[in-house]
Amino acid sequence: MINLQSRKSTNFENLENEISKLKSKEIQSFFSVFIDKYINLDKTYGFTESFDEDFIFEQLNNNNGIGSLAYIPFGVKDVFNTKHLPTSMGSELWNGFKAGNNARVIDNILLNGGIVFSKTTTAEFAVHFISPGKTLNPYNINHITGTSSSGSAVAVACGALPISLGTQTAGSIIRPASFCGIYGFKPSFGAIDRTGVLKTNDTFDTIGFLSADIYGIQKSFSHLFQNGKDYPYSNLFFENLEKYKKKNSKFKIGLIDSSIDIIKNFSNEVMTDFEVVKNILAKSYDLFDIDGIDFLNDIHLIHEEMYSKSLSYYFKNEMKQTQKVSKIMVEMIKKGEEITAEHYINIAQKQPFLIRKMNKIFEDLDFIIIPSTATPAPKIGCNEIDDTCLIWTFLGYPSITIPLFTDNNNLPFGLQVISKKFDDFALLEFSEKLQKIFN
Repeated sequence: MINLQSRKSTNFENLENEISKLKSKEIQSFFSVFIDKYINLDKTYGFTESFDEDFIFEQLNNNNGIGSLAYIPFGVKDVFNTKHLPTSMGSELWNGFKAGNNARVIDNILLNGGIVFSKTTTAEFAVHFISPGKTLNPYNINHITGTSSSGSAVAVACGALPISLGTQTAGSIIRPASFCGIYGFKPSFGAIDRTGVLKTNDTFDTIGFLSADIYGIQKSFSHLFQNGKDYPYSNLFFENLEKYKKKNSKFKIGLIDSSIDIIKNFSNEVMTDFEVVKNILAKSYDLFDIDGIDFLNDIHLIHEEMYSKSLSYYFKNEMKQTQKVSKIMVEMIKKGEEITAEHYINIAQKQPFLIRKMNKIFEDLDFIIIPSTATPAPKIGCNEIDDTCLIWTFLGYPSITIPLFTDNNNLPFGLQVISKKFDDFALLEFSEKLQKIFN
């Protein structure tokens, strides 16, 4: 059923308005209450990897309240270097490690007046394994939260924070956001500088946001993406937004049909709700099945091999202490070690070829829509069902999940909207339109 409202989360825009009305002497008392709420929610849902109350007040004391993100508390997935808080990357091997520097995006948050509030729990090396009892789903603690960026998702979903940083190499932003009933945005590949962030794959890793509202994503992205003369492609973001605003004809929205094998994984309940959405949108937009995209069926295997090979390269040292590495991580790394350099080069060369092929097809489209996940969150101990998330990551396209649905058990799942690379601002504005349609 369609149910856009998230009953638990802390709205970014409302919090910003509330903070803007405070006098400087009221900021600390406001955050004292905010911190108490955060701590109590963390005790229930277990989404924090590290947290330092003194560090928060130190930032508040040094904050002049002028920046575009003034006093906004950000959760930070524990794969981003932070100078003051440990960066353990979900690993027993790196427990308590301090990088001594900030990732570039962290410095940009601080320059814009934001608050680095906490490090949120991540899967081991942002891959699959997450410690039992961590990141409990606020909608039903017996159901999973989607592993890698799940700490960031849960912190937002339960109302502890308005926004958090995440990363996506396969589906690690979109999937936790869908399972936890919040907004998740994976920008175009390379839109946000990855300096100082754990690397697991050179051509997949993407920084993004999990938020209680689209406004928070729009504002944060507009101030944190790479913009300026050192990033010449950044002009494309603004040029494409102007093209979007000037377009008078109906937007063309593509649909993925059953020629893509992965669609057969989607549950009847998910597809039934999606059919309702399509019927509503067809009144305002041109919707049609996309032809000639069966080549997308190859992407899951290529992604798996490229990912495993890159893990075997980046985590050679960790494999010297396999007793402190999860079984699933060891298996993926061993699989990667079996892939020859020649085979890796061969499959890696397919990525730009497939991107160009899909770009050509996307020329006749404005957006693609599809359910974010094949099902609502499975029960703990059950496997996640493959969906299309990693396809859009592989292709470098921006995508967003809108928390549009709940199933008969009140578990949420999202509607995913995808656009062409560098159409991020247009994607966010269009998603805001969709939000209003279903409100």
